[in-house]
Amino acid sequence: MGAALFSVLVFGLTAIAFLIQEIVPSIPWAYDAVLCLVPVVFFSGAITVPYPVMLLLAFFVGFISDSRHVIAEIPVQQIMESVTAGQVAHGARSISGTSGHMDFGYSIFLYGLLGSLMQGIRPLFRRGRWELPVLMTGVATFLLLLLTFLVMEFRSGDFEFPITIWYYMLASSVLSMIVSPLMFLILYRLSRAANYQIRFEGLSYRY
Repeated sequence: MGAALFSVLVFGLTAIAFLIQEIVPSIPWAYDAVLCLVPVVFFSGAITVPYPVMLLLAFFVGFISDSRHVIAEIPVQQIMESVTAGQVAHGARSISGTSGHMDFGYSIFLYGLLGSLMQGIRPLFRRGRWELPVLMTGVATFLLLLLTFLVMEFRSGDFEFPITIWYYMLASSVLSMIVSPLMFLILYRLSRAANYQIRFEGLSYRY
């Protein structure tokens, strides 16, 4: 019962993240980087739930991301123009939300793949170690942005890699890594409310 309730809370938290993501501002002095809140919530949640639940969460996040892409498709050329002009906020949202020129299902696959990567360090997280999970949240966010950008570039047939887009992806990943401890703490509080044990006793806990 506790596990089911916690899973529902994680899905609810992810849905809220989608709403908040729309109003998260870019940071001009950090190459217009944007906090990729949805990926942060997903990767943090992926490490706290069993593998089957993680796959359902990946489908949920990927389905919403791809559905938004179908409703409002943004060609990669528009993103590149924004990047080269130094205004990557709009294009950044497209990449972070995986809503660029991609076929339906790509986001589901990417989230499932990277969620499986996070599941690989779940035993370490359950023992109370938080350093690697926090680092991996940033790494997974960077891989999500990079793989999405590469797929969009491959489909457009125009491989351009301006240095600005690399700065944007790195800055956004660092922001995600900085926020992830807070997200782990929120998930820990939710697990206690749901009477679900994830064996995470605070950021200073050690064995």
